[in-house]
Amino acid sequence: MLPENIVQLALKSRKEGLTAGERGFLNQWLLENVELQEEFRQLVECGSVVQADRVFKAIQMKDAWQNVEQKLSSRPGWKKRHLAIRWSVAAAVAIMLTTGGILLMQSPVETEPEKLAQITPGSLKAVWVLEGGEKYELSENLGRDITNSGGATIGKDSLNTLVIQGGNSGQRSTVRVPEGGEYRVVLSDGTKVWINSGSELTFPMNFEKGERVVELKGEAYFDVAKEAERPFVVCVTGVDVTALGTEFNIAAVQGGDEVLTTLVNGSVRVVNEEGADCILTPAEQAVCKKGVVGIEVQKVNTNLYTSWKDGYYAFDKQPLGEIMRTLERWYDIHVVFADSVAGKLRFSGRLKRYEDIDNLLTMIKLTNDVDFEIAERVIIVRTNKNRK
Repeated sequence: MLPENIVQLALKSRKEGLTAGERGFLNQWLLENVELQEEFRQLVECGSVVQADRVFKAIQMKDAWQNVEQKLSSRPGWKKRHLAIRWSVAAAVAIMLTTGGILLMQSPVETEPEKLAQITPGSLKAVWVLEGGEKYELSENLGRDITNSGGATIGKDSLNTLVIQGGNSGQRSTVRVPEGGEYRVVLSDGTKVWINSGSELTFPMNFEKGERVVELKGEAYFDVAKEAERPFVVCVTGVDVTALGTEFNIAAVQGGDEVLTTLVNGSVRVVNEEGADCILTPAEQAVCKKGVVGIEVQKVNTNLYTSWKDGYYAFDKQPLGEIMRTLERWYDIHVVFADSVAGKLRFSGRLKRYEDIDNLLTMIKLTNDVDFEIAERVIIVRTNKNRK
C-alpha cells in the first residue's frame, strides 16, 4: 500500500510539478520500493475509474470513492466500459482529502483514448548462420532439433536457448541478435552465453585442444565452463578477455570505441590492443578505450551492468543520454534530444525490461525534468519547460 505522502506527491506531479527536493525524495523512494513501482505508476496515470478506485483503496478511502462512483454512474452519457475516462488532476479534477471523505470539485472529462505508437519491448529472437551460409531462425518456444543440409543434428532450440550439439571441429558459426531481441546459447563445452540486442557471437561448433576462442560484437554475459587446460578467450574490438571458469559481462559501447568488462565472480585477464593488461577480481570493471594505452580499473555495482539478462534495467545516477541509447537497442526505436541539457540529466531506478515503453517513460519523467514525445518509432526528449 502506498504511503499517503507518496500519494500526495504523485497527485502534485500531475497538477503543478515537483520541486527538485521532492523529485529527489521520490526518486530515492522508488529505488528502495521496487515492488510498489507499478502501483505508483497506475496512480499517476489514473486512466480510469477502476484505477482511481484502486488508488483510494490504498489510502483507506474505499467507501468515500464508491459513493462518488455511484453518483457519476447515474449521469447521462456515462460509458464505463467503452470510453477512457482520464482523471486529469492538472485540469479537470480537484480532490480534497479530509477526515470526512472526498470532495469532488469538478466532474471527470470524457476523452477519446490516445493513439499510442506501436512500440513493443524486445523479444527472444536471433539468426544462427553457419560457415557455409545456412541460416536458421531462432525464436522462443520452438522446441526443435536443428539439422544441417546433410541431415546431421547440430543443435537444439529449446526453452528459448540454442544448445550446440554437433558439427565439425574448427567449423565456425555466428548467432546474430537484431535490435529489439536477445537470445541464449550453450556452447559445445557447456559455457552459457546471454547475447544482448544488436549483438553477435561467433564461435566454433566444437572447441579443439588449446584455447577456446570466441568473437563478440556488442554485448553478452558469459558463464564459462571451467577447464583449467583450455582457457576461454573472448575477442571484442581489439580487446581480449581470458577466463578459466567465471562469470562476466562484456559490452562494446560508444560505437565500439570503449569496451567494458565487468567481473561477477572468478577472475579474468584483460589485454587491450596496445598490449596493456590487468587482472580483475569480483566487482571490478576494466574500461578499455580505443587509442588509450592504459586500462582503467574501477570498483562497480555489478548489478548495474548485468541486470539486463535477468529482465530489468538498473540505473544509478546514469545520464539520460546513455539510458536512452540502451532503450534504443531494446525497443528498436530512434531517440532524438531536442536540447543538450536533457541528455545530461541523471536518473536512478529499476525498470522492467519487458515493460511497455509508455509506462517506462512515465517512470523516468516523474523523477526528472524531461518530457517525451512519441512520433511513430521516434522518441523526442526535451527539458521540461516548467522545471523548478
